[in-house]
Amino acid sequence: MFYKAAIAAAAIAVVSTPVFAQGFTGGELGIEYNTFVDDFDIDGVSYNGAVEFAINRNIGFGLDIDKFDIGDGGSDPRVTLHGIYHLSDRASVGAFYSESPGVDISNASFGIEGGTALFGGDVGGYIGSQEVGDEDVLIFGLDSKTPVFNQFAVFTDFDLVGNNDIAAATSELGVSYQMQNGPEFYGQYGRLSAATGGGSASTDYIGIGARITFGATRGTTFEGR
Repeated sequence: MFYKAAIAAAAIAVVSTPVFAQGFTGGELGIEYNTFVDDFDIDGVSYNGAVEFAINRNIGFGLDIDKFDIGDGGSDPRVTLHGIYHLSDRASVGAFYSESPGVDISNASFGIEGGTALFGGDVGGYIGSQEVGDEDVLIFGLDSKTPVFNQFAVFTDFDLVGNNDIAAATSELGVSYQMQNGPEFYGQYGRLSAATGGGSASTDYIGIGARITFGATRGTTFEGR
């Protein structure tokens, strides 16, 4: 919980400064817990904080900080910077750069992203490249969220990373509930799959989470990568 508090404090400190407060449009804080279905002893908690600012009506930028702890171990925070162009009130495109500064090996990723409102919900995606040591791998993702009734919504999420030798992917299906003037709670069922030249394997996991959004736009345009 220390990292969640640190992210919240950093976000509040940034948006409280006079220069940034004028351009601040939205932000988000979230926490998520996942565990494998076939081994509940293996679990992980992730924390996220994000803020977004507008330069003018069409151009803005965003900052995400993500932290993931699995079992008794943890990872260094990952920072993502977004450059955003709003095509309209419904659609946006952008470019991102992401890195874990405290990691010794090369781990930077960059790419393009986009999203649009659709049928009362929204869909989005990204594609790019990431350094894993001395190799470059493809990263790709798609996500969607569709309101169903009252404050409930159904969401999907798919992420892929790989090259010619190995590929890994996660796919998720979940349901969320948005409280009026409060946080959003959700539950999800996912599958982690991996494939190499020698074969493939997969395992399922379940998760729960909560997030709260704030600002004029109620959150941020894009997620951390």
